Amino acid sequence: MAASIDAVAGPLNRQSHPTTHVDTNAIEDGDAMLLARIGRGDERALAELVQRHGGRIRSLALRFTGSAADAEDIVQDTFWSVWRKAGRWDARGVKVLTWIYRIALNRCIDLDRRRKVRRAVGLDTVDDPVEPAPGAEHRAVVRDELKAVTADVKALPARQRAAILLASTGDVATTEIAARLGVSEGAAEQLLVRARRTLRQKKMERDAVGDGDRAR
Repeated sequence: MAASIDAVAGPLNRQSHPTTHVDTNAIEDGDAMLLARIGRGDERALAELVQRHGGRIRSLALRFTGSAADAEDIVQDTFWSVWRKAGRWDARGVKVLTWIYRIALNRCIDLDRRRKVRRAVGLDTVDDPVEPAPGAEHRAVVRDELKAVTADVKALPARQRAAILLASTGDVATTEIAARLGVSEGAAEQLLVRARRTLRQKKMERDAVGDGDRAR
């Protein structure tokens, strides 16, 4: 069974989730039928579900962890859990994709917690950027700001980080963010408010330091 997941999830490195507009009701119905087949032990149905949604899960995991290897592990763990739990999924509850997102986010948060136990202090290291070409000062500034924002996001508490990453795609409503996190809509809104407030404060602090440096 694990080999089947590996065979499908491995190529997700080279895939991205579709951006065209599709019939979401048809997708939800198709997902439900696939999950029912998975619950009966159909590995081909699992492979099709991974092909449908594995790219989305990997993208979220990569942005959460900052590590391609960790993202692949989370994809594997997520769909392994789908395989094991498909027979217990209730079609009257959350949508299949929402359920899969919830599993993946829990894997992301669990990994984050385990790392905090292993680390004494600090965040995951950020890879050193490639040196810009001579004269590319603007690119250097943009690169440094992106690195700083990435570090700020990774420094957020795990659930705030998950909420802000879901919201940053621009096409997920707060109700769906709440469903994917397994919290109330009000709780999801509070997570977003706190995350954005922290990120704004970090940006203001960087700007203040930069202004001070230029004034010298």
